[in-house]
Amino acid sequence: MLTPIFNINDIILILSIGLSLILALFQPILPAKKKHTKILLAGFFFSLAISDIGVMLIWNEYIPQTDFSTGLVPYFYCGAMLLKAPLLLLYVRSITEENFQLKRIHLLHLIPTVIAVMVIGSFGIDTNQMKLDTFGIDALLYSVIDNLWYSLKAIPLAYFIAAIVTVRRYQKMLHQQHSEVNETALWWLYYLTLGFVLAGAWTSLLSILGYFYRLPFGVTDNYINFILLISLFYYSISHAQNLTTTKEEEEFEDPKEESSAPVDTKPLDSTISKIMDGIVNQKLFLNQSLNVEQFSAKIGVPYRDVSFAINKAFGTNFFEFINSYRIEESKRYLSDEKYKDMTIMDILLESGFNSKSAFQRFFKRLTGISPTEFRREALRKHFSVERPQ
Repeated sequence: MLTPIFNINDIILILSIGLSLILALFQPILPAKKKHTKILLAGFFFSLAISDIGVMLIWNEYIPQTDFSTGLVPYFYCGAMLLKAPLLLLYVRSITEENFQLKRIHLLHLIPTVIAVMVIGSFGIDTNQMKLDTFGIDALLYSVIDNLWYSLKAIPLAYFIAAIVTVRRYQKMLHQQHSEVNETALWWLYYLTLGFVLAGAWTSLLSILGYFYRLPFGVTDNYINFILLISLFYYSISHAQNLTTTKEEEEFEDPKEESSAPVDTKPLDSTISKIMDGIVNQKLFLNQSLNVEQFSAKIGVPYRDVSFAINKAFGTNFFEFINSYRIEESKRYLSDEKYKDMTIMDILLESGFNSKSAFQRFFKRLTGISPTEFRREALRKHFSVERPQ
């Protein structure tokens, strides 16, 4: 009876390897606004493929190997494991920072890989020893390999956490600068990075549980990684290009504007007056693509002063402030009988929104009811007042 070389877990790994290689090779023809975004994503997919190949060669005893390959696999496997996470972090930064560029300082992310390679070379660690079979391994070598495995779990997890922190900062910055945000693309990016964090945490937990209890859950992270791989591919071609790019935080430190930034905690009355003029008289909130810099330019006030004043005087950010006036504008249309033939879509566009889902979400949050319910109730009251007694 022939012993099968591959089981169902290996099939998942083979699919992941094949898909990762295809995605890495086809990055040049896929849509992307920046060249280095493609490079980073291709590098991430390629590192996934190498790490999955390493998993198969280390743990599948039925795959024939030479002495050369046995000694080479740990280098490629550990290198790929330690590179994929910083590549993902840099990819996230490249699609969320307008002026992101690959710099020499980013080479510091290679330090864990260099250290791992030096350790493997110094102790002559091969594929068989990576399995931590205690037979024939002295205590020192066992400890070194054990710590190497924990590093392969902990370091990527730290990078994945950094990636999700980057996304959260990006969300906050968008709400400070823009009046309209592509929430679908934003939440896709958030949940995708969160998925990598949870996958990394699960892998680390499996290592701990495996050490103490020898639980047979080690292969489950292969399935999770396969799902995340498909999700990242879908996101990269469908949502990543729809994110609103924003300036890097350092760019806001413009020395020319430092003198105009508010120095006390009370916004200037003239700043608030100009903001309200832009809202009441110029009706700038009707601009669907309005951001804080455009608004500031229209009213002749530095954007820092605008953000500061809105935050301190109105207790909110630019995103919420502008949309609250858009909601008031839509209520005017919805409650007026002469606009009863306008559709909800027509009204939200006239009010400055460009997304039906964002409009409905904001409207219900501020009024407690949907736009349709608000219109029905407002028109009902209007006709009841006009109806003769």
